[in-house]
Amino acid sequence: MINGELKPGLRTSEIQTAILENNQLQWNTTVQKLPPPSPEQQQDGLAGAFAGYSAHTLLVAGGANFPGSQAKYSQKHYFAHQDLDKKWHKEIYGLIDNQWKVIGELPIPLGYGITIEHGNSLYLIGGETTKGEAVNSVITLTLKDKELIIN
Repeated sequence: MINGELKPGLRTSEIQTAILENNQLQWNTTVQKLPPPSPEQQQDGLAGAFAGYSAHTLLVAGGANFPGSQAKYSQKHYFAHQDLDKKWHKEIYGLIDNQWKVIGELPIPLGYGITIEHGNSLYLIGGETTKGEAVNSVITLTLKDKELIIN
């Protein structure tokens, strides 16, 4: 489970994994978190991010959140996104050597579309960008020789 919405307007930056064994989910007790988009920002988690594998590497791209919502929630402002602007993101994260890193950017801020894995590529289909404007494009992400190719 890669991030997501805890309650309206409040996201989590946690990434949790489970393995299906003998018809039961075995949850990994180590919880990872996405790093902040940049050193001067806090990671407020994402909703509607694209995710999938390329070259056996998990990628997470785009998504949206309300910057500052985690800080407001920690101060017991339970409608944490109230008076905050929703932001769509361009960052592409990769789980490299068991560490999350920003490895690139989408051409536009984007989220809430569909991800299809095929071969070594991820196809990011549709979605919405800033202010919820719908897009009908397809973006391809491919890792090749540890280099991210974006088409």
